[in-house]
Amino acid sequence: MLRRTLVAVAAVVVLAGCSGSPKSAPPPPVDGADSGGRLVLWTRSQLEVQATLLVDAYNATHANQVELALVNGADVNVRIDGAAQAGALPDLLAGGLADVPGWTGRGLYQDITGRVARLSFAAQLDQPSIQAGTRDGAKHAVPFVLAKDGGDGIGISRDSKKADQAWNFIAWVLSDEAQVQVLARNGDEVARADLKTNEFTPTEKGARS
Repeated sequence: MLRRTLVAVAAVVVLAGCSGSPKSAPPPPVDGADSGGRLVLWTRSQLEVQATLLVDAYNATHANQVELALVNGADVNVRIDGAAQAGALPDLLAGGLADVPGWTGRGLYQDITGRVARLSFAAQLDQPSIQAGTRDGAKHAVPFVLAKDGGDGIGISRDSKKADQAWNFIAWVLSDEAQVQVLARNGDEVARADLKTNEFTPTEKGARS
């Protein structure tokens, strides 16, 4: 009887050891996942030129594909409200810096604090854009396009089931390639302090002429 009791106790100990706390999942790749996901991006119609250039360049070089939907500035909040209530927000949601704080406060974006922190150039990102999407120390949006009438932030919506693929697009938008070869080439301001001087800045053009 004693032996049977000891065996039972040993079995419980073994099972307890096996059922310990699960190992935490590894962090997602810095650049997300380019795995052929189909993503939807909503942004203001005022940024049609820049957004189209970025999406076309990304789609031409990635397995993931982004579908761009332009929303008239006056209709943005109405459309966002309807989609939020229906749980049908797009994967990627971009908006003016006047709108991003409210969307962040309502929980329309996923927390991307860890993803942003792992970017080697995180400290160089346009700070007003970062602050607009920050709540209680957590980051939810990063710069998308800096326009004359104010910048636009972009983040992954709470309804997206393709966060890694959506982040792949965002990380690429912030990359040297997109910032310089797409935006700066088009005459737009870059969203990274370390790229303010590039081959397309007026100073460089003057030097070459």
